[in-house]
Amino acid sequence: MRAWVVATLLAAVLGVAVSGVARGQRIDDGRAGVVSRRAADVTPPDSSAVREHGLRVPVRALPYAPLVSAIVPGGGQFMLGDDRFVAYAAVELLGWLKYAKDTREQAVQEASFRDLARRVARSSFSSAVPDGDWTYYESMRDWKASGFYSASAAGPVVPETDQTTFNGYQWNLALHTNPDTASALAQYERLAYKPEFRWDWTNAQLQYDIFKRTTFKRDDAHYAAIQDLIVLGANHVLSMVDAFATFRLSAHTDPTGRTSVGGRLRW
Repeated sequence: MRAWVVATLLAAVLGVAVSGVARGQRIDDGRAGVVSRRAADVTPPDSSAVREHGLRVPVRALPYAPLVSAIVPGGGQFMLGDDRFVAYAAVELLGWLKYAKDTREQAVQEASFRDLARRVARSSFSSAVPDGDWTYYESMRDWKASGFYSASAAGPVVPETDQTTFNGYQWNLALHTNPDTASALAQYERLAYKPEFRWDWTNAQLQYDIFKRTTFKRDDAHYAAIQDLIVLGANHVLSMVDAFATFRLSAHTDPTGRTSVGGRLRW
């Protein structure tokens, strides 16, 4: 995992931990006045208590803070009057910006190697070549030539026998993994690349090297985008847990002046 991913996760976890310590200190300061009561017995705080604890929304909306944070990181913290909402919102914004950058880079590299393959490795076999999926271009990266699909232009398929080519390797593999030739031929016809997908880099080593480097760059961008989504998901989860903990551990002052610790609803 890239360094920025680890740093982001550590920063978020550290923020939650520090906030927990701060809340614990506030509770310890008022321990003499803490009354342990069931959630159903806690009297909702009056408007002065709301102002004291910095809540930014009506008290009745606070139980939804964790859900809000799960959807929009930092939203629950904002509802609870917690300034940590800035950190969660910043991680979310930066995460989506980086995800957009990585997916854009992936698209650019894909367009590049597809065009290079079409102009160089495939141009000798067809003027109108169909596009292949990512597995096809991975095969083109790992094998310098596909080999022909059939040595016979008409009639039954006569498989490629040159094992240095992709199709030749598939035929040799099919012969050694099937009980008879008919089964091997059926497997070959299913896995070997047809004439319209044939390629050959034999006389274009420089372009072949560029093609391989471009596919590796595409892989890097693809995996970076996956890591971006992991970080974004972790940010949602951490924000939700943080908002839930803040709501459950928030101190409420009842009309008698006593301080009660804990939420007013059961979860």
